[in-house]
Amino acid sequence: MLSYLLASFSGPAALFMYSLLAVMAFAVAVVIERSLVLWRTRCDADAVVARVEAGIGGGSAPALGDTPLELVLGAGSRWTDPELAWEAMAGASVAAEQRLRRRVSYLSTIASVATMIGLFGTVYGLILAFGALGDVAGAERAAALSEGSSTAMASTAFGLLVAIPALAAHAFFDATVRDRLADIERAASRLVLTLKARARA
Repeated sequence: MLSYLLASFSGPAALFMYSLLAVMAFAVAVVIERSLVLWRTRCDADAVVARVEAGIGGGSAPALGDTPLELVLGAGSRWTDPELAWEAMAGASVAAEQRLRRRVSYLSTIASVATMIGLFGTVYGLILAFGALGDVAGAERAAALSEGSSTAMASTAFGLLVAIPALAAHAFFDATVRDRLADIERAASRLVLTLKARARA
């Protein structure tokens, strides 16, 4: 199949194949960039919350990093009033969500675009194939039918080859981001409870 797809980069299917190759390169770049960001921003939520609580209990600001979770908790730890801390963390969580979700939606768009380009190539190939049914010699008709069918099949196959992994990557990154945001919300709630307990003590 690989040799068949490579051969399709010349001939009537070339425009669609190179377009899909460009879309695939963009998808790979997004996957690599998001993977690096999510890898670098990972942290143990319970350990970070424990560090913040220890800092609050000791009366000093905890030393935190620049991960989304730490930035949100850092915004809340600057306040002793639970309501103000929650408002501060709510504002910081918006920026954190934007940072985590950035470009993830591109992957679902890439999947749709790749499918549409593949479909366009399929229609174009069928037009070529049916165009061969006119008043042409038998040998020319067979060659045109073969060329049109090849264009249709190659475009469809390569389009799906790009779209399916992009869609799977989108599902994976979206689930990962949802888990991170849930951790942030859980940690923020725990910090507010700690501040309320200290206020009542």
